[in-house]
Amino acid sequence: MEREDNNSTKGRLQGRCGHFAQPAAILCLLLLILGTTQLVRGQTTVEESQVKAAFLFHFAQLVDWPADPSNDGNRSLIICVFDDDPQRRELQRTLEGKLIGERVLHLRLLSEPQATPGCKILFLSRDEGPRQSATLRDLRDQPVLTVGETESFLSEGGMIRFRIAADRIRFDINLTAAESAHLKISSRLLLLATSVIGRPPTNWSR
Repeated sequence: MEREDNNSTKGRLQGRCGHFAQPAAILCLLLLILGTTQLVRGQTTVEESQVKAAFLFHFAQLVDWPADPSNDGNRSLIICVFDDDPQRRELQRTLEGKLIGERVLHLRLLSEPQATPGCKILFLSRDEGPRQSATLRDLRDQPVLTVGETESFLSEGGMIRFRIAADRIRFDINLTAAESAHLKISSRLLLLATSVIGRPPTNWSR
């Protein structure tokens, strides 16, 4: 049996969740991704990157950034990766031009950490370990959602870390770091995390 391509898989998942209102549909899709995503023994590198792109897309739907008066009228939502990241092409192919409400996702390739102004999400794969510490230090308290993969990512101030558990992609959240950057992470996303650093306030909902 041939493996389903990314578009048919995405369409099948959306069909199963399409009867929900938008907030519930987003949660439904994330639950399906979490529940069906086999990794390590069942996926190619390309498929793994597609799954991470799907997570990044839904993270963008479930995080609020502080208002930026200098950016009023700009409907772009920029996801940044470094230009030497092995996953950059698949992330770009999967995410570029996707819509989140009235916002349009664009993938920006960075040549250096200082090029992050304008980024809403920065993805640091495990291959970017050598520049991770300096990048996170430069972005500390800045309104950029940092997503990574290394074991030390959250302890160094990153916000969401992908990890593998039982051959599936899971994620942990450093809510303390997100709060320091004035980012509001939806309670629905917090509920799906394997672990959360920092206790959400009682009115933390969306």
